[in-house]
Amino acid sequence: MGIGMETKNNNRRAKLASGVVALTFVAASAHAAGTAAQAPAATPAAAPSVPAKNEKKGALDEAAEQYKQARAPKKDQVGLTVLSPDECKSIAKDFIRAGEKDKREADGIFSAGVVYDQCGLEKDAEGYYKQALGKNPKLQPAMNNLGVLYQRAGQTPAALQQFEAAIKVNPTSPQAVQAYNNRGALLFDKAKQTNNKAGYDEAIGSIRRALALDAESMAAYQLLAQIYYHTAESDRAKLKLAQLVCDEAKKIDQNYAPIYNTLGLIKLRSKDVTGALTEFRKAVSIDPGLTEAQLNVAAISLSSRNYKQAEDAFQAVLKKLPSHVESTIGMGVALRGQRKNDEAENWYKKVLQIDAKYCGALYNLGLIFQDYKSGSPDELNKGKDYYNKYIACERNDKEHVDDARRRIKDIDDTFKALEEAKKLEEELKKQMAEMERMQKQQEEQMKKFEEQQKQQQGGGAPPAAGGASAPAAGGAPPPAEAKPAEPKK
Repeated sequence: MGIGMETKNNNRRAKLASGVVALTFVAASAHAAGTAAQAPAATPAAAPSVPAKNEKKGALDEAAEQYKQARAPKKDQVGLTVLSPDECKSIAKDFIRAGEKDKREADGIFSAGVVYDQCGLEKDAEGYYKQALGKNPKLQPAMNNLGVLYQRAGQTPAALQQFEAAIKVNPTSPQAVQAYNNRGALLFDKAKQTNNKAGYDEAIGSIRRALALDAESMAAYQLLAQIYYHTAESDRAKLKLAQLVCDEAKKIDQNYAPIYNTLGLIKLRSKDVTGALTEFRKAVSIDPGLTEAQLNVAAISLSSRNYKQAEDAFQAVLKKLPSHVESTIGMGVALRGQRKNDEAENWYKKVLQIDAKYCGALYNLGLIFQDYKSGSPDELNKGKDYYNKYIACERNDKEHVDDARRRIKDIDDTFKALEEAKKLEEELKKQMAEMERMQKQQEEQMKKFEEQQKQQQGGGAPPAAGGASAPAAGGAPPPAEAKPAEPKK
């Protein structure tokens, strides 16, 4: 995060896109990622400037031109070309040799430090900045850039000391502008920690001194807008001031990406989400590497369930910062929203590889196994285990701890319900088996009964042996009908 840093050489202003306040993004059922109003910080060193068209070129100027061409975007490429460490070292050596040739050794060594700085080789950059100061103790850009490195490393007092030393060399020099801006950024950060109004005023004072020296310092406009935006939480009139500062900055340079990001934040606070997204998209169209704007695009995309757009924004950040934790966990959220659950799981696990104490990844892994897998007992137990790990994690928060406990209870209740269902199933199986046995018995009895019926309908059984014989044919006639006795006379 940070402010833009500007350098002046041969009356040309080299402007570098700056970092700004990042919007907190929270996905549905996801752990919060990011921070709302992160501290501004000094940006990477500006590239060595190239001389104006009609000016005589020296060896350092030619080296700067070659460096610019090496970093220029290739065909259909978005953003500057990323140089390999070997290429960076080779170009740095070219600057050192060019400085020796031009008899400007300190400038050559400083430029080598800038190359290492922009290549991400900060230890090497620090060494070369110190070497340059050894050659020229009053080299303001080296002091400023050394302060930038200290600020990135969290060494705020040392950073502030370098910025103030650069200002002290020549408070009215154009090269003091970037030091005033970076000093203002650190004072702003310090004021935010205690919400100190006097601290905000001191930061604004440092920025105004930068603008007095360079009325077109985009970094100064950007930082001033940030301060007004931040203090607008307690004074809504400051939000209009922040808007006015951004509008003035756009008159100077319409292609300064961080200003559009700040405009997006202003519109977001004014509840104009659509307008905010338009500004954030404008920022990333100008500078795809502007991390804060990409995160803000992702934040709004997640909230509107545009998961593919959020994925693209997170990928843009990770291309520049492969170990960016918030974007890594954001990838998990975006892929989970697209039902790519196994991929989401892998991204959450990657977060823990980057930062084993990042509690949000544990919570999100619990969600994956509880709600987005097959729901088998093994997966539910994995979800429960991740929730317990989240609760035990140092960097958790009460809201998600309470939710994790509720979810653990839900899983336990699910297991109880499954156990009851299993018992009912076993009882039902027993009842079914008994019914089948009784039915089979009835069928057997019915079969015997039907066989008996068939036998009886066929004439019955033959007489037993030794029984009475049938009457002979023509046997005795039937007895005469008895007549009643006549009454005696």
